[in-house]
Amino acid sequence: MDLRNTPKLTVVLGIVLLIIASLIPYDSLESLLGQGLRPLGLVSLFINPVLGIIGGIFSFLKKQWLYLILNIVIIFSFFVTMAIGYSL
Repeated sequence: MDLRNTPKLTVVLGIVLLIIASLIPYDSLESLLGQGLRPLGLVSLFINPVLGIIGGIFSFLKKQWLYLILNIVIIFSFFVTMAIGYSL
């Protein structure tokens, strides 16, 4: 794997996972995770911050500032989705 593309891959993967999680029915993971956590919450609370931190570190080291900003947005994707949900 080429480490130059890591910031770009983390941003794309985070956005794709967020879209897929929003399309999955909210009760599809109840047998695995119980009643509390839904797919969108799982992706935006746990998976996307890890992807964003990894991508942010690599984009900082490679001095790719656009991808650093996008990875910071991916880190805070939970708050972005909450703001969108409350505005609708």
